[in-house]
Amino acid sequence: MGKSTSGGAFDVVFPLGGYLVSPPAGRTVREPARDVPVLAECDVAVLGGGPAGLCAAAAAARAGRSVVLVERHGMLGGMATAGGVTVLHSLYGTDGATKVIGGLAEEFIRRLQAAGAARNAAPDGETASWTICPETARFVCDDMAVGSGVKLLLHTRFAGVIRDGRRISAALVEGKSGRAAIVAGAFIDCTGDADLVRRAGGPTQLGDGHGRCQPPSLVFRVGGRKPEAAGLGQIQAELFRRTMDYNGGAYPAFLWGTPGLHDPAEHMMAGTRVVGINAADTLDMTRAEVEARYQLRWVLAAIRSVPGWQDSWLVAMAAQVGTRESHRIVAAHQLTRREVLEGAAWPDTIAQGTYPIDIHNPDGPGITFEYLDGTRREIRGDRTEETGRWDGRPAGAPLRETLCYSIPYRSLLPEGLENVLVAGRCAGANHDSAGAVRVMINCMQLGQAAGTAAAMMSPSGRASDVDVPSLRGELIRAGMPLRDA
Repeated sequence: MGKSTSGGAFDVVFPLGGYLVSPPAGRTVREPARDVPVLAECDVAVLGGGPAGLCAAAAAARAGRSVVLVERHGMLGGMATAGGVTVLHSLYGTDGATKVIGGLAEEFIRRLQAAGAARNAAPDGETASWTICPETARFVCDDMAVGSGVKLLLHTRFAGVIRDGRRISAALVEGKSGRAAIVAGAFIDCTGDADLVRRAGGPTQLGDGHGRCQPPSLVFRVGGRKPEAAGLGQIQAELFRRTMDYNGGAYPAFLWGTPGLHDPAEHMMAGTRVVGINAADTLDMTRAEVEARYQLRWVLAAIRSVPGWQDSWLVAMAAQVGTRESHRIVAAHQLTRREVLEGAAWPDTIAQGTYPIDIHNPDGPGITFEYLDGTRREIRGDRTEETGRWDGRPAGAPLRETLCYSIPYRSLLPEGLENVLVAGRCAGANHDSAGAVRVMINCMQLGQAAGTAAAMMSPSGRASDVDVPSLRGELIRAGMPLRDA
């Protein structure tokens, strides 16, 4: 037995252990072959209903295609709903005046605005990042999908593929009704972990190439914040000086968040971090969920000793940990760090962004930001910082004037599969560049581009054969302000 929190009969005993299964080495069972009923036939099947999958399905359906969207939760929206993340980044370039993001991402925000469920951080109410209500976002996701004519399969997990050469002929799914197949002409992998591509045998990259991935966090909301309460940086510095009870380690998180949308005494926090996690591994994700909740309990108790937070309480926690990184496809073009930071433009640009590269330390505390203006910022666990330049220029040199970066269509095309596109954080980017691409506002754009491209494919066509000028034209007509190379 480990130590108890106070020795009572119902107290938690530490350290944690024994709750993960131990697979017997080398043991297997044989699953009999069986005929799987076809649950749906469609033009486009989208696997994963997060920000990317929502926009991919809506775009393909609005283009007149029959679309089935598969989602493991009982809601669409992914990190914006089940993940509890209340921040959407700006639609504007680094100049704060030029719109570089529009289309379905902007529609999502405008629908929330109309419902009184989105607030912009800028004085003009428009050009900075947005705070949104994740509960209202569930309604908006339903409206965008159902209103576009998408057919939904909720509480349904992707389970495998049937591959015919370089094409996928069917996706296997599993739900309360058992296993079934979805037959489609085109498939879009929006699983976040490149599940469809991996099950089809396609090549992927895991984390930084050495198996180290940016760690996941469990998002939560706290109430009872006083107006004079200490800021999150001060809280993190205080927590870092302590030892966590559940594992005896140092507080590993970069604590960030935003004030509540409707209640100034409420605060959203991404205040936990579980290291050493591969989010595409069942045992790792089980550990991530369990440890994040134990860590959260410690955080909540510790926060109550910080000025202005003495009477705080837990309002809600996300339904799942927020995954930052696992597998990414090997694409026709793998976006690099320099291409993001230097704002490389492409003839086949289908999305644009300004969110910086951020790398949460895979092994413990700390985070590093690299911005388009040439600056670099490293924040340690004790909240001390080191600043400098990533571009090699001296500290006092003029800042770079890169308006935004661009993502090419080729980064949505996985190697070896003809009728598959990929959108979201598992698109074709390297470990560092993915630290910028993975945020929701970018995933939405990638989803819209993938859905539009899938709608342009013939039933037996290849994603690589889609006419890129026509694709870009469709995206621009749909409100995406794509710039020329």
